[in-house]
Amino acid sequence: MNKVKLKDVSILITKGTTPTTVGGEFKSNGINFVKSESITESKYLDKSLFAFIDKETDEKLKRSRIKTNDLLFSIAGAYLGKISKVNEEDVPANTNQAVGIVRLDLNQVDVDYIYYYFSQRKINEYINKLSSQSSQPNLNLDLLGNLEFDKKPLSTQQKIAAVLSALDDKIELNNKINGELEAIAKTLYDYWFVQFDFPNQEGKPYKSSGGKMVYNPILKREIPEGWEVKNLEELLIEFTKGITTSYVEKSNLINLNQKVNKGFKLDRQYFKYLDESIEIPQSKFATKGDILINSLGQGTLGRVHYFIDNENNIVVDQHLFILRANKNLLYPTYLYNVLSSKPYQLQIERQITGSTGMLMLNASNLKDMPIICPNIEVSLLFEKSVSGCYDKISINDKQNQ
Repeated sequence: MNKVKLKDVSILITKGTTPTTVGGEFKSNGINFVKSESITESKYLDKSLFAFIDKETDEKLKRSRIKTNDLLFSIAGAYLGKISKVNEEDVPANTNQAVGIVRLDLNQVDVDYIYYYFSQRKINEYINKLSSQSSQPNLNLDLLGNLEFDKKPLSTQQKIAAVLSALDDKIELNNKINGELEAIAKTLYDYWFVQFDFPNQEGKPYKSSGGKMVYNPILKREIPEGWEVKNLEELLIEFTKGITTSYVEKSNLINLNQKVNKGFKLDRQYFKYLDESIEIPQSKFATKGDILINSLGQGTLGRVHYFIDNENNIVVDQHLFILRANKNLLYPTYLYNVLSSKPYQLQIERQITGSTGMLMLNASNLKDMPIICPNIEVSLLFEKSVSGCYDKISINDKQNQ
């Protein structure tokens, strides 16, 4: 094999800068600012996590501006070793000191080939081992530049990249479809349960058609007549944590740990295989309709996940809360949309306790959160209205796998 160092095929290897170091601050809109959280398991940056800076700050940070076809490496923190490619729609953009910028000589290498080479799991594990000596794992620019890869002829690189890129393009299309499907469900949730314009008995929007609203002293606002407010725990048949047991190389049981993304996508590279000889309570297996909340860790703490798969061999990790809705009171699609909505995400974040190195969710306070409980008929109608969206999302996720 012809092993070559990354720095030998690059015209620039540098890292970003934090806006505050030049007197800048983040804005509600403006020029894209990429943090390491936007570098995920995908080839493409997660635009939903972009921050923004103004033109003045961007000018001060011009050394760390990123360009189309740059490769961005997460070189510090929880996302260490992850890599993404900058696309035309991502720029103009800048980035911070936790992100390494690699600008390749495209006369020598294909950017997609280099992306796929360094996104291999074994490479990610190697990068994490390189940085494991320090208390704050990080990858300095010297280590980044000295990473080696198998340099094939450029035409061969391009052929390999073309095949893998076609698969990634399909995955990206599925992800966009899934985003649109979830947006449809959330729009309906907002219309029915925030604006309270769910269909009345005549099929007309409730509140807009003069439906009676009643003041609720717990929420300090009006809700539809006949609706109740209950603590989260009262609406569940199960509120528990997962389990940790022995890990093995391979088995039919897999362990879903705390690194799940918000929404529906399960990050399966973090799954582990479990020892099937150990008896695991049935309550620790994920079942369709479960709501999972990350209870420990950085970066994903407090994220709400809706388990929509029909698989019966996935065991939930001890760092995830398992919530199972009582369908006699409400349906899980409604509860998931409540807990993943911005007001409740803020409430969940307020339940985070502990020091920087050991943050966790306070289960007692989580259980006590007040939840609007609509009529069961309305909850069921919402379930039926959005179940097709969730089923399609599940199918697309399986294709992506």
